[in-house]
Amino acid sequence: MKILICDDSAVARKSIARSICQSAQHTICFAQDGREALSIISEQNIDILFLDLTMPVMDGFEVLAALPVSHYATKVIVVSGDIQKEARNRCLSLGAYDFVEKPFSSKVIEPLFEKLGLTLYLPQHTVKKVHTKLSQQECLAKFKELTNIALGKGAAIMADHLNEFIHLPVPNVGPLSFGELKMAMLDVLQRDGSIAVTQRFVGGGLHGEALVCLRGQDIEEIGRRLGYPREYSTYNEIVLNISNLLVSSYLVSLGGQIDKEISLRQPEVMDMSSLKNTSTPDGETMFTIEYTYQAERLDFECEVLFLLDKKSVDLIQSIMEIL
Repeated sequence: MKILICDDSAVARKSIARSICQSAQHTICFAQDGREALSIISEQNIDILFLDLTMPVMDGFEVLAALPVSHYATKVIVVSGDIQKEARNRCLSLGAYDFVEKPFSSKVIEPLFEKLGLTLYLPQHTVKKVHTKLSQQECLAKFKELTNIALGKGAAIMADHLNEFIHLPVPNVGPLSFGELKMAMLDVLQRDGSIAVTQRFVGGGLHGEALVCLRGQDIEEIGRRLGYPREYSTYNEIVLNISNLLVSSYLVSLGGQIDKEISLRQPEVMDMSSLKNTSTPDGETMFTIEYTYQAERLDFECEVLFLLDKKSVDLIQSIMEIL
């Protein structure tokens, strides 16, 4: 049996591979994006494809739409952090055999593996968590995978509230110089039709700030669907409530994964004075998580940028080494 695991995250690829009991009858290969997966499927007879949805180059939806690329019947199991009901429905309508939420739940995956002719690997004894020294790049990769899962849960919350499909992004995770940050903030504040919100968060040794930029003609419509109609709320109050939901949904999911309870301060609308009052040297870098949510049928786009200080980054690295 030939198995292909397609995910842009090396952490996710290894996790899926480790969950399959090794057998001389199984051959496992890997792809980092949808285009590479299609190339492999067109050249080899792949029995089972484990497919991520949110990937660069070609995402999972595009792969499903492009299949079949040969006469060989490949069972496609979508494994994704995007847990919106509409995402699942679209995958199944495009021919996916099944849809599984990240991270794996043994209760869900074991019966599926049985149907596929696979055996789920279950350690005989509880494995004690040990501190394993990882490189900065390895920690970054693990944290990015947690971020993908948190974004998926956040998008699902927004989709349920809005009855709207949210396009899930590939997040950018890594350092950003303060000079670059100031330029990005200045661009947001000077852009017509945009409004920016800042919100600090703290908890479990983590300290940081979220910057949210909202734009589009349907911000008030989104406020109405969330229960903040214009007749009872000012435009700024609607914006603050939308921003708070976006930030809190991500942080609650992330905190649950790393066993940290994170509290949010009150959000505030940003203006030029907020930027002028910042005094961090331009040469200093900050650790950032950046992504953009887009509603499919509404004129609405939201850019979110999380900033973490050095102590928080050191704490995250230590957590990644024992997860």
